[in-house]
Amino acid sequence: MAATTWREVLNREHLPLTIGLVCVEFTAGIQYLVVDAVMPRVQNEIGGIAFYGAVFGGYMLAGLVSIPLSGRQADREGPLRPFLTQLAIFIGGTVLCGLAPTMPLLAAARLVQGYGGGALYSLAYGIMAKVYPAQMRPRMVAVLTGVWVVSGVIGPGYGTLVAQTVGWRWAFLSVAPLAIFSGALLLPTIRGISGIGDELAQMPLRWPLQLAAGCALVVAGLSALAWPGYVAGAIGTVLVAMSLRHVLPPGTLTGRPGLPAAVGGAFLLSLAFFTADSFVPLVITGVRGRSLTEAGVVVTLVAVSWSVATFWQTRMVDRFSYAWMVRTGSLILAGGTAVFALAMVGAPLPLAYAAWTFAGAGMGIAFPTLFIATMNRAGAGEEAGAVAARFVSGRIGIVLGTGLAGFAVGAAQAVHAPLGIGLGAAMGLAVAGALVGSLLAPLLDREELPAA
Repeated sequence: MAATTWREVLNREHLPLTIGLVCVEFTAGIQYLVVDAVMPRVQNEIGGIAFYGAVFGGYMLAGLVSIPLSGRQADREGPLRPFLTQLAIFIGGTVLCGLAPTMPLLAAARLVQGYGGGALYSLAYGIMAKVYPAQMRPRMVAVLTGVWVVSGVIGPGYGTLVAQTVGWRWAFLSVAPLAIFSGALLLPTIRGISGIGDELAQMPLRWPLQLAAGCALVVAGLSALAWPGYVAGAIGTVLVAMSLRHVLPPGTLTGRPGLPAAVGGAFLLSLAFFTADSFVPLVITGVRGRSLTEAGVVVTLVAVSWSVATFWQTRMVDRFSYAWMVRTGSLILAGGTAVFALAMVGAPLPLAYAAWTFAGAGMGIAFPTLFIATMNRAGAGEEAGAVAARFVSGRIGIVLGTGLAGFAVGAAQAVHAPLGIGLGAAMGLAVAGALVGSLLAPLLDREELPAA
């Protein structure tokens, strides 16, 4: 399969769709990072610190419900109806966030925004998989990764500036026009995409709801550090396990080759990278006593290395197998994370920073390869559902990975152990996830076995 050129991606036929997808990616990145930046100001003005975490967690949990439902609907009916529905929900939720008078109502509005936003983001990638031929997809994934990095550079400063001038509410409200513009650009293309009809069964609402509820119980239980929390976490684990059999492709939990392996790989690499990434600043500031500004620079460096490696990956993905790319990237991620963790036992910080930047490059190689494998292993007409499954598995990896790591850090603090003990467990979990991902990689190049 010959690699496509950038000129083909940006030609007149695909340009409106490409710009629309870029705008969706930029909208997703901006809203995520704007919330990070303005939440301290929000809490100062309207209080409600007990609901501070729910503002973030609710957005992700709501997406666990909407992403699989909208993906299956887009394959069955075509993407027009679910896209417009989720766009309206996202815009409505965004406006409600900007108008929220209290923190509990802001957390509720974020549930609405997350329901629409999670599905909208997943649908955009599903539309890309349906419209762009296989040889163009690596370039588009690289473009969207670059857009995420740009939004990461702009978002926090933009949110802070708006919050300090016209007020934090406008940091939310200003995202709505960008979402409307994105939808207007995508609408002409998605009108012409049809579904495969009743051949694809509708997903019952029960399973995504049960999945989100189970994840919420797991996170709450791990945060409690008491026996009622452990009971809740155990119940949540059972609910998640039961739901995944219906939400993810058959064979994902047992390592079946092909699409299930790609979806499972997204879980492992999301767990590995985002678990470590969430606690990198705490290692730098809490263990080594450096400034938050320095930690922010390190986080930015890893985002840049991820983006640069993804552009390299677009040139290599047609020369090497999916297995080689994912295995190589996973091992780089594992090695870089392990070396960074040595900062907790006195390793030179420049070495640790270089290692974490290197780890980001590994993610930039492996993660988009899994995305492309997911699209290319999906059945004809079932691309949006496959992409949705990949997004769901990635979110679960983030939720469970950060929840377990947070439990380790909290437990260490509860018994008055050094902070580095808990952080070492968190980094160990991340390294383990990346190593298991490397072992799963060979299954990507095998033909998917028929369901039993």
